[in-house]
Amino acid sequence: MRHRNAGVVARCLLGPEVVPTGMHAIRKPAHHGAETPWHQDEAYWNPDHEHRAISIWMPLQAATTANGCMEFQPGSQLLPVLPHRRINPVAQGLVLADTGAVSGSVACPLPAGDTTVHGSRTLHYAGPNTTTEARRALVMSFACPSRLLAVPRRFPWQRPERP
Repeated sequence: MRHRNAGVVARCLLGPEVVPTGMHAIRKPAHHGAETPWHQDEAYWNPDHEHRAISIWMPLQAATTANGCMEFQPGSQLLPVLPHRRINPVAQGLVLADTGAVSGSVACPLPAGDTTVHGSRTLHYAGPNTTTEARRALVMSFACPSRLLAVPRRFPWQRPERP
């Protein structure tokens, strides 16, 4: 039912051509879960294409600042994809190269089953879990078909595809 409702929200925000593009669960272990650094989801995606996508994040128990709730930079959905870098040379994870665009961020603690919605360019972060219980969340992703850009962008932080 939650996924069906998320699809309705996605169609309201992005239009009738939206399709589900994935769903995954996240678990931040107690006293161990590292922060999810500031980033934009689109920084991971094909820079040759224009993307219209959202993620709907739902905690499976209360999300608090102590257990790593989502935080957002208001207005950042209007920014271009900013430079990122790899968390470390072998990691898949990215981090915003310069956090100067982050000021006045807003933490979004939520009860279990509530949701946040953010666009692919929205700067977002989740703090570490400093509590005695794991923090779990479900992420549902939706997008419109991407379109080839007339002038491709370059994301030097992405690894070249291997044949």
